Amino acid sequence: MRSASHQRHRRRLALTLLLVLASAWAQARFEWRDVVQDVAIAADGSVVVRDERTLWTPDEDFGEAFICVAHPPSVTLTLLEGSGAVSSGPPATAFQQPCGAGTEVVVRNQTRVRERRVVFVYRLDGTVEPFSDVVQWYWNLIQLEHPPIVGYRLTVTAPGAMAEPYDAYVMRYANPEEPRVALSADRRVLTVAFDRIPTGDGVEVRYLMDPATFTLRGTRPGLEELLREQARISGVQQRDRLLRGFRGSPLWALLPLAWLLWLGAGIYGAWRRVGREPTTDGMRYPFEPPRDLPPAAVTAMLSQHFNASSMGPAWFATIMDLARRGMLRFDGEGRNFRILLQPGADTSGLETFEQQVLDYLQAATKSRRRNGAPDEITLAQLEAYGKSNAQRFLARWAPLVRKWVEGFMGGPLTTPESGAAVRQWTLRSLLAVAAAIGLAFVFVDAARVAMIVAAVVALVLLIVASAALPAWRPEVGREVAGWLGFKRTLSDYSRMKDAPPDFFMLWDRYYVYAAALGVAERYLKTLQRVAPARGLDQAQMARQGAWLGATNTSNLAGISRAAGSLSSALSKAGASASSGGSSSGGGGGGGGGGSSGGR
Repeated sequence: MRSASHQRHRRRLALTLLLVLASAWAQARFEWRDVVQDVAIAADGSVVVRDERTLWTPDEDFGEAFICVAHPPSVTLTLLEGSGAVSSGPPATAFQQPCGAGTEVVVRNQTRVRERRVVFVYRLDGTVEPFSDVVQWYWNLIQLEHPPIVGYRLTVTAPGAMAEPYDAYVMRYANPEEPRVALSADRRVLTVAFDRIPTGDGVEVRYLMDPATFTLRGTRPGLEELLREQARISGVQQRDRLLRGFRGSPLWALLPLAWLLWLGAGIYGAWRRVGREPTTDGMRYPFEPPRDLPPAAVTAMLSQHFNASSMGPAWFATIMDLARRGMLRFDGEGRNFRILLQPGADTSGLETFEQQVLDYLQAATKSRRRNGAPDEITLAQLEAYGKSNAQRFLARWAPLVRKWVEGFMGGPLTTPESGAAVRQWTLRSLLAVAAAIGLAFVFVDAARVAMIVAAVVALVLLIVASAALPAWRPEVGREVAGWLGFKRTLSDYSRMKDAPPDFFMLWDRYYVYAAALGVAERYLKTLQRVAPARGLDQAQMARQGAWLGATNTSNLAGISRAAGSLSSALSKAGASASSGGSSSGGGGGGGGGGSSGGR
């Protein structure tokens, strides 16, 4: 008796991936436990299989347990009496049905369960191949597409005793576990046991038996040819074992470890040289912004890695600022919300990107049906226009704002040295990720795990390099620190209550900056709390904020409601902005196979 671990016709990588992907969802949910297979080979060539196993799932349930046995048309499978549920539970029925290129045996529960022990008893005809000097049974007992198996025992009984050169061979595909194999002294009973059988691996048996124990006869000899073939397979097996040991050695983990240490040290060194942010000596809670900038420029300035998708607050704040400056007006609430353009307003002081937002609103009014004043647009009309135009407009508009900011600040916002370091170390990290992934396909076992872990760590280092290495130019760093400090002031009650009177006189101007900084909603709530404590004239403040659409209110609570309604309306209309968000930065030589599981 010999035990062989081989891949007789080496399964291609694509097939392995297909098997894993096709069954990964089911396998993650199910597990076969304590699989016991008893196979009896009769003298007439028929084979009876009694397959008892437990299907278990941790957090799902199933109505059916099934095994799809793949076989050629020359083989027939017949389900026998005795099939069904073994453990207690709801009533169950057993039946068979076609499944692709084979036959499926099924145990169906009357109600769904999470665990059930079942038994399949079936007869195979046409699987035994007779020759004049040998009878071969070559069959895969475990389907390749199966949930993980925990605990496996197989017994195969031949029709009679025999002596050398008749023998049995066991193939386990790529399963790293060595099987526990025993053959009785008379070579009639073969037993095989595994602790686990991973998904994608099977148990294949080739039994070469004495033709004297069978009633069926072959006409041509085959023993010598089959022994030569098995010897070749054994040689391949030995070679594969050595190669697998080489490809799976844990020592290969030293290679990615060296890469990662080099990457980590290099990124840290680059951060110490060029990636540390300049120190600033500004106030942590300033009561006024660093300078008078367009609100959209504030949003665009705060990200070292500029992304157009982060510019929603800039769009919202620009519309707010246009209303504050008298170029448009808001009216109504909810579905009655309208934007009223003011054709006579002076637009000479607008930056190009601010004029583009105004042009967008004007284009929206022109595109609607002519059933109202020509310079107004309702929420529904603006929403319809925005569905096909807003995102495209923002994708073009946002980079223009960033370009304006860079021009205003005298060039790129980060230092050239840190930009070069980012490009250098993200590229090196990316190459390390690609190399580790590539080697994961070459290596196996512990070495493959090490490569996968290395790929993940290298990806993390790539993200770290991209985030940590860029550094503001000193003058930009001071500007950004000032805006972040002002953002803290706008949302901190304990600081705002000590603000000077000028702060509250400009509250509506600061509301626009709060929108650009992503804290508009919080700013208004804080302002509501501060106003009574400071004895502020809320009626005067409400009149000052009438441009928000709150024309019939005498306090900040009404202003807050109007601002919330406005924010919601513009978001629904395709502005993609929110005033409360944030914008900072085996073998296969025999028959059998198929699939198994629960559903």
